Amino acid sequence: MSQEPVVIVQDIRNVVPKKKRARIEEEKKDAPNTLRPESSKLLDGMLYPMTTEHFLKNHFRKDAVCINRKHNKQAGNEELVSYICETFLFGLDVKEIFAETSSENVFLWLRPPPSTSDSKAALNSVEISDPDSAFALHQSGSHPAYCRAPPALEQLLVSSLLRSTGLGGGHYHPPHADVVTIGGGTTLGRGEVELFISTSSSSSKCKDNGSVKKSHLTGWHTDFQENFTVQLSGVKKWTLRRGRVRHPLRGTTPHYAREGSVIENQLKVARLSCMSGTSSTSDTRSSTYGFEYGENNAYGPEMTITLHPGDCFYFPSGMWHKVETVEPGISLNVSLMGTTYAKLMSEALQHLLVGTDEGWREIITSRPGEQEDVTNRMNSLMSSLPEIIKDFVNKGGAQNILPPALQYPPIGNDEDDESGAEGSKASEEDSFNNMASHGSDEESNEPVDEKEEGQSDGERSEDDDSPTSGIIIPMDHFVGPPGWSCRQPPNTKLARNPLASLIDMQDIARHLDASATTKPSTSSPSTKKYILNVNFAGNDMYESYIRVILETEKYGPVMDRYLACEAQGRVLVGDEMNNELCLRDPPPCLFYYGYLSWVPI
Repeated sequence: MSQEPVVIVQDIRNVVPKKKRARIEEEKKDAPNTLRPESSKLLDGMLYPMTTEHFLKNHFRKDAVCINRKHNKQAGNEELVSYICETFLFGLDVKEIFAETSSENVFLWLRPPPSTSDSKAALNSVEISDPDSAFALHQSGSHPAYCRAPPALEQLLVSSLLRSTGLGGGHYHPPHADVVTIGGGTTLGRGEVELFISTSSSSSKCKDNGSVKKSHLTGWHTDFQENFTVQLSGVKKWTLRRGRVRHPLRGTTPHYAREGSVIENQLKVARLSCMSGTSSTSDTRSSTYGFEYGENNAYGPEMTITLHPGDCFYFPSGMWHKVETVEPGISLNVSLMGTTYAKLMSEALQHLLVGTDEGWREIITSRPGEQEDVTNRMNSLMSSLPEIIKDFVNKGGAQNILPPALQYPPIGNDEDDESGAEGSKASEEDSFNNMASHGSDEESNEPVDEKEEGQSDGERSEDDDSPTSGIIIPMDHFVGPPGWSCRQPPNTKLARNPLASLIDMQDIARHLDASATTKPSTSSPSTKKYILNVNFAGNDMYESYIRVILETEKYGPVMDRYLACEAQGRVLVGDEMNNELCLRDPPPCLFYYGYLSWVPI
């Protein structure tokens, strides 16, 4: 790995003589004219002329990558971001942006006193809930502002970049959106889009009475997200240096003014991230633990880049950076986050424990002085842990926690993305244009009458005869994504995922009030529906990492045998049931969504 933190790539486009135009156009045929958030090729356009494949293989989560553009010998390329600015950001009208932000509040930065050194001053901010008041203060007081992008733009950008990078398996559930996804609130990937809006007096080129005002400058800090920045207007200068903490749990923000409780939380997380043993000195100050910028927490040379309109920039989590406004304008930052292996494993373990031994479900009760000792009780339970985990590993382990449906991007039918599985009619989350508008409100089962523009024509999850909503998977016609297979490997047997549960939809209907089941059925009399939930007992709301409705005319008898197997607590389907019906024709979708797997004999 190079010590320099940033890889700089030039994208130069000039007007060329007519004789050379054909050759140049052929060389530049893949060059994007404008970035389109709804396109599956968004990351390709942001990184051009570097390929996405090269970026993911050589730089992603390792190096910062800056794409500096020149158009007709001028720095930047405003045309590249014009579609985003005009279509989603109201021509960069700040008042409209404030009115349509995804944020509950608009944040305005306050300038430090004139006597304070910019390099040492902590940033203060105020939250303004009323967009008109925020705009008035931003304009009259010349306060730089921060808010999230409008929901439509945020959902498109986050969804596309999660898919392209594979963070969180490409899965995304937009916050507060009326959509249904296979994991709902537990989806592995998430993100947000921030807009940083500087003012005329926050740039280093602004003059007042003949003097040059100080530019708006952040202090050194790190982020825990993977970040993609697009400069929409104005000019910013970034200075970066590599950090020593890999995969930080949270960002360290010593450049913000904070309360004592915030500093305490940041310090304890910073020390945990550094495992309290990475320093080469006996210094126990905060700088030792990845909290403040310094030699203990950063290495290699500092490097400065400048972003003009149309320039795109990626920087990984944990990289130290500070930002200076050179010319006023707006920059857009996509922050991508995801679930850690530790979180997913710990939730799966909780699910496994509460379903394995009733003792783990017991409420801790301690009365000092009485004979019962809670530590003895805990030791007794813990003594069985190694065997429980060993048995779980032998019966699927990792593939039970991470079924293929969480490893592949959601199956959909994105218009310019041919990777969706042919034959699968499930309306899983895709880009914003393909997000199915199924009502996810638990208190209402009324179908949504209007479709989102461009919504998939796949199966609706709120058929008239469905007592509960969700994504419907037509089992009889299911085809997984390219490259996936459920063929039985040699020396394996069929096993049921102990983290998975099937429910016959009729079992739910039987317990509903008569008023809730009077709607006429629209399905064939031979059609049966089952709800599959995977890994749901590791959180207080019992939200599943996978939840789908399986619909079939063909596999009803097979599914009923699996239900019988589950009711008896059996995991090794092949050995314990010895039933040809289960072994002869296991439905492919049950492998894909994590109910079944092949385990070594």
